[in-house]
Amino acid sequence: MQNIGKINMKPFLKVLFLAAAIMASAVNARPTSPEQMSGKTALQFWADKDIKVGWNLGNTFDAVNSGVATEGVWSWGGPGAATQALFNGVKASGFDIVRIPVTWIGHIGASPNYTVSEARLQRVAEVVDYAKTAGIKAVIINIHHDGNCTECPSGATWGFLDFKGAVNDAQKKTAIQDELGKVWTQIANYFKNYGDYLIFETMNEIHQGNWGNGSGAAYEKQQDILFDWNQEALSAIRTTGGNNATRFVAVPGLGSTEPATVIKAHNRQKLLPNDGTNGTGKLIVAVHYYYPTKYTVEDPLIHTWTEVNRPASDMGSLKSTFIDNGIAVYLGEWGAPTNVRATMSDEIRATHRRYIKTVANAAVTNGVVPLYWDDGGNFKVLERSNGQAQTGFWADVLSDIMAYDNITHPTSSSSGNSSSSGEATPITNHFSQPLAIPPIYYSLKGEPIGNAKPTKAGIYIFKQGHSIQKIAVR
Repeated sequence: MQNIGKINMKPFLKVLFLAAAIMASAVNARPTSPEQMSGKTALQFWADKDIKVGWNLGNTFDAVNSGVATEGVWSWGGPGAATQALFNGVKASGFDIVRIPVTWIGHIGASPNYTVSEARLQRVAEVVDYAKTAGIKAVIINIHHDGNCTECPSGATWGFLDFKGAVNDAQKKTAIQDELGKVWTQIANYFKNYGDYLIFETMNEIHQGNWGNGSGAAYEKQQDILFDWNQEALSAIRTTGGNNATRFVAVPGLGSTEPATVIKAHNRQKLLPNDGTNGTGKLIVAVHYYYPTKYTVEDPLIHTWTEVNRPASDMGSLKSTFIDNGIAVYLGEWGAPTNVRATMSDEIRATHRRYIKTVANAAVTNGVVPLYWDDGGNFKVLERSNGQAQTGFWADVLSDIMAYDNITHPTSSSSGNSSSSGEATPITNHFSQPLAIPPIYYSLKGEPIGNAKPTKAGIYIFKQGHSIQKIAVR
């Protein structure tokens, strides 16, 4: 064994200190003074930056392990941590904007301050900077799984945004609203100096077990509560001042925040919060699109899709309701299980590709920015190691996402809805070659449920071989 006392430690210490300085620089790369803001509305920003399609860093900052949000690691596994190489590949693959879903479970302190972990904020900022360094034009961060109603209607909400509790208890609704405002105040202050390429999304898929479906007075009460929470989040962001006074902020509707859901709330003036002198130009409507859910989310082993004109109709409705009136819209999530269908029949893969192309084209045609939900599992298109699509079906699907034929971005002066998708005949495919590995279903806490699809409403994990995805049972 060497006598370490005789080694000259000075060169070693220099290297150590240099490495520490580089690491500190990376962690503290967020701007120390306000970056320039464009002064544009969200629609003008989309058009001038030519932002048309986007990508989600799914199952990463939204992952939860043993009750704590842990980057890229669920209790059953996950795609791992984000890297600069990943974002370089995302940019090279053609995506203009990325959404970084962020869960804050386990990183928020107790009342009354609800202090958000500095380490969590630092790491989110570091990954935002990965996107900026790669040349990606815009980045979205949010509060993601902190309001998932995983065991509804009978169980408790996972996270502090207990919507079911708020619906049934006015005092609880007010307390949650207070926490939401304090959490957003801290997030907004931390990212205050970023330019308007950084977008805040207030919440994600908030509901009490009905996924935003319903009618009558009880349903309107739910709309009213979510409206109040969106107002609280926006007001907290704006109050921090600086660049946040005019930052783009996206707001969702109830539950899966589908086109009909946000339009219904907007017609009651219970979607977009009051943004003062900004009007509606700095607000974005956050929509998710998994229609039809049996084909895209609920059961990956179903391969029938017949309503080929529905995406164009839905996107046209979003355009006439919002975009034609100067309000920007994005599909914060959409997609279908690309990875699991990659090994299936030619007919099944052809149907899948046609679905992807139809939705992407309908969205971009109508000025809606679609951000594909890539969970690194069943919905995977890009490899997490390098941000590139594997040769074959994955690369084909990527090309379909990008197949919008250089469509000009509509602005608020555009009029009318787009025509149908151009498909003349229904597309039907039927599962013919079952996968050899049986599926396993888990709760979001990682508890195995079994091979049979759960019947109780909620969010579950579907795992088959190396393919993993979240599914909704309604």
